[in-house]
Amino acid sequence: MATSIQKYLDLRKEIDSTTQKLWESHGSNMACKKGCDLCCLNFDVFPIEFDAIKKQIKEEYPEVLNKTERAVEKGACIYLKDHQCSIYNARPIICRTHGFPLLNMNEEGDQWELSHCELNFNDVDEDYFDEENTFKQDTFNSKLYMLNKAYLKENNNTKYRETDLIPLRQILDK
Repeated sequence: MATSIQKYLDLRKEIDSTTQKLWESHGSNMACKKGCDLCCLNFDVFPIEFDAIKKQIKEEYPEVLNKTERAVEKGACIYLKDHQCSIYNARPIICRTHGFPLLNMNEEGDQWELSHCELNFNDVDEDYFDEENTFKQDTFNSKLYMLNKAYLKENNNTKYRETDLIPLRQILDK
């Protein structure tokens, strides 16, 4: 039986596959590229994601953990280095979906709302988007929430509640 962490990694692969297809469909309308860091902020993540990213950083990016000085702009992601992600393969789900056309259910729960990076899709109108060429963020967020809930139970974690988020920068705390 797969652990919650493995299921999280599988979800990440599913998201990467989905965003790759969206890139193939929308790449000409997107300004996202190496060096663009407008959306690279200090995010908070669920414990399952925090622990998976921490493990992956230790395995793939140990040099990141040895940094003692981090001069970053206020609010910017602590893992930015020269306007690039220093933990790219381990980045959280939120970072994997930024810039793409995202569909979210409104607060009333009766209508989808579209969002995307302000630098993208400047030459198209709203009719360009449909359910097939957008990322259904709520669906993936629900899967992530349920995986986190199972992860906390699986590990008898009483430190965090299922809605708690951890600042990603805490991975660097010694």
